Amino acid sequence: VVVACMISDGKGGRLLDWETAGNIPWGVLLLFAGGITIARGFIETGLSDSLASQLTVLASLPPWLMVLCICLGVTFLTEVTSNTATTSLLMPVLAATAVATGIRPELLMVPAAISASCAFMLPVATAPNAVIYGSGRVGIREMAREGLVINLIAAGMITVVVSLRFG
Repeated sequence: VVVACMISDGKGGRLLDWETAGNIPWGVLLLFAGGITIARGFIETGLSDSLASQLTVLASLPPWLMVLCICLGVTFLTEVTSNTATTSLLMPVLAATAVATGIRPELLMVPAAISASCAFMLPVATAPNAVIYGSGRVGIREMAREGLVINLIAAGMITVVVSLRFG
């Protein structure tokens, strides 16, 4: 950022000024960077391989049930964690699990990626959920109840589509 503020834009100004830099959504950038860094750490330390070996129990399940378990697990995990961080952490683990069990990686990774965007129960899950809750028109109990139904429907739909496409 400091370097960008020193580089000329070729028109007598700077490539980036402090006012513009102050308006950059640093929290979002740090969230992405943190998720990517943690995922890289999982790979480098072998933690993703270790977790993958624990998940090999999924290989004994029918493919559709394996996909459903992943969908539900990721959906409910992203109710309380960032979907970006969740997918950054899970993708290397699921890829290693697929390799260890001889399953096509897409069968595990695609439903996880899609399910990470299907958190509808809690205001903290996504910005749109927070906006809806913040309107005051929807209470937390109603949001959780209706969101649970939507989460289950989404997991079922993802399971059917992914199983038909990759299963």
